[in-house]
Amino acid sequence: MSASDARSSQSNPSGASKSTRTVMDNLLQRELQDGVVCDLPNFVDRFFPPSAAITDVYEHALRTGLYNAFAARWSRWPSPAAERSVLTFFQDVVDNQLLHRLASGAPETDVYRYVPSNEALLRNGDCMRKTDLLLTTQVPPADRVNFAGLRPNRYDWRSVRVVGELKSNPDRSNKETTLLQLANYAREVFGAQLSRRSVHAFTLCGHHLRAWLFDRSGAIGSTLVDINAEPVLFLRIICGYAAMDATQLGFDPSVKWDRGVETVYDPTVALASSGGRPYIYANLDGATVKLEIKSTPIFSRHAIRASERDSECGIISSMMRDEDVDQIIGLPQYVMFGDFREDGKPVDIATTVRRDLVSAKRKRPATDPTAAAAEMPPAPKRRSVPAAPAWRPSHNVFSSHNRTASHPLPAVAAEMPPPPRRRSVSEAPAWSASRNGSSSRKRKASDAQPASSSHSKKIKVGEHSSSLQAAEPMVASAHPDLPPKCNNRIFSRLVMTPIGKGLDKFSSYTELLAALRDAIKGHQHLYQKHRILHCDVSVHNILISPPGHLSAGVLIDLDLAINTNRAANSGASHRTGTPDFMAIGVLEGQPHRACHDLESFFFILLWLATFYDAVANRRQVTGTVFQACNTQFAGGGDFEDVSMVKRAFLLADQFERKCLARLDDDARAALGPLLSDWRDLLFDTPNEPRLWDDMHAAVVRRLEALNVEAEAA
Repeated sequence: MSASDARSSQSNPSGASKSTRTVMDNLLQRELQDGVVCDLPNFVDRFFPPSAAITDVYEHALRTGLYNAFAARWSRWPSPAAERSVLTFFQDVVDNQLLHRLASGAPETDVYRYVPSNEALLRNGDCMRKTDLLLTTQVPPADRVNFAGLRPNRYDWRSVRVVGELKSNPDRSNKETTLLQLANYAREVFGAQLSRRSVHAFTLCGHHLRAWLFDRSGAIGSTLVDINAEPVLFLRIICGYAAMDATQLGFDPSVKWDRGVETVYDPTVALASSGGRPYIYANLDGATVKLEIKSTPIFSRHAIRASERDSECGIISSMMRDEDVDQIIGLPQYVMFGDFREDGKPVDIATTVRRDLVSAKRKRPATDPTAAAAEMPPAPKRRSVPAAPAWRPSHNVFSSHNRTASHPLPAVAAEMPPPPRRRSVSEAPAWSASRNGSSSRKRKASDAQPASSSHSKKIKVGEHSSSLQAAEPMVASAHPDLPPKCNNRIFSRLVMTPIGKGLDKFSSYTELLAALRDAIKGHQHLYQKHRILHCDVSVHNILISPPGHLSAGVLIDLDLAINTNRAANSGASHRTGTPDFMAIGVLEGQPHRACHDLESFFFILLWLATFYDAVANRRQVTGTVFQACNTQFAGGGDFEDVSMVKRAFLLADQFERKCLARLDDDARAALGPLLSDWRDLLFDTPNEPRLWDDMHAAVVRRLEALNVEAEAA
């Protein structure tokens, strides 16, 4: 898809930013690096257990000749498996025969049908995408479906329950590009359905089926299932997807709604039916209260993998031990926070979501108390163009097992690894394999797994790897039966006040600047009092408070924050932050420092001044620094390339012409002086220990000037 195909969204007014397949594949490669495991032999048993209903459907297929046991194949399975022919198979055999039989035997269960997404792109996504097959509530459970009659339909990512990708070539099952296509779809589902803990998906390449589960630690996949040789496994998976309830699909079971009876909230069903608002129960001041959840969020993060750091609630808890933070300028009041528990047990990825198919990695031991970036070091010197790119690491960032104890990375530096270097053809592939215990249940000969699927593979997504090739084992051979490990995430819940509005919903420039002023004070308090570094200051993580509140704006979302007092943090394996607002040093791979967060405040103001007018109406503008950075991504560039673009735009003799000239007259008059002051403070000769106070003072001066101008008018 070309850049011109990408749509402009509210979170992305600059147009094609991060929307093309080229850009998004590169970002997902980094995001999923070291986070994908496939060929788990117990996957099907855990998520699609045998049942009498599946046995009945299989026997029905035998009686009616849909499956030919003598030939060991589905009678109407096409050869070759061209996409159009496979869709016909799903319509005539899967939907109108097999799922019809399943539904008739379980009238109390909604059994959804597989439908093609047609040629129309799905609505309400972050990017322009369509998938081959999907389960959606926009096509309600019915006796029969006719794909031709569904062609005018344009589906919505908010209604999607399961996604599937079809390929005619069986070899495509093990290609990285196939996984990345599926990851693009999973990312859209996560972004559109906020109470989703996981997303089910599958690939059907020729007659080879693989089931996938994407979650906030990456993805896990089943062994390959030959749908002709293993018909019962095929039915267990394909029928299991169609009949999943909200909890099985991956929705948070603690979020409820009332449809005459209280049930788990399913936003895919809510989109296609009437019902009350979702709500949760919370313990506030010793009493259980019902808190309604607004259906339209202030902001949703389009991502699959979450950060691998301390939980936000854990950081807030450490703050609460020291003082009452309710009256701190620039920070919200935390009403309820903590790790969430079900049946007395914490909700996590390894056990709750992945059902013990993997185990949790141990955190790095705290060995070097000086490793964390406790202070802001001097600003990096500007680099001349070196003979070889200076960012390239001396080690292979895809092979963490190569790092020895005698050559550790500093703790915070490990959280922000340099961009992955490009591999030559001769280098080892980025996909590596791991042994896993075989299934304890002996399958019938007709359901035997393909010989090539005897081991689970740890997929390390690399820049140019094209297949799931086996490399060295991830688990030591001394423990061949141990499951693969994942960066385990603990589900936590946070309730805070006030209910503000997004920073891009400002009603005037004075309201915008007042919110930024107080958010800077909140950031200063977090760091200087609690040694907490936010690490994701962006336009969506600052809220404008309602009138009369202590703070005009509050800094929220500590999910990527780190406590710099800790000797070692559970660092993210991929860069964190929002690229438009990321500091140049972070893009270059430097350890995250407080000055980088303050630089993000500058990029927030420049971004808003560029793309919004004085009353927050979005405006169309070209030639901006943000679009230039996105062009680098679209062309296959990396974070280092983007950092060089930002540096070029922010040079003292270029800033006026390349940045301020893109603002409209009102923004340039009202915000231009402050942008220039902040640029000088951050990029010329910064006095880093005074940056908070100097940037805060500059905002105060600008607000005073705007108030004087308003009074004079």
